[in-house]
Amino acid sequence: RIRQVQRLIEAGKPMADIAAEVGFSSQSHLINRFKQIIGVTPGQYAQ
Repeated sequence: RIRQVQRLIEAGKPMADIAAEVGFSSQSHLINRFKQIIGVTPGQYAQ
């Protein structure tokens, strides 16, 4: 799921849409899990 999130971030999708599309219960849950696994927040990754 995190790889899919990475692809969607790279495509410029909003985080709320990504969370819903990939199946996370909330945007904050996605952000926390992404940071645990990747080491940076989705916003930092997008840069």
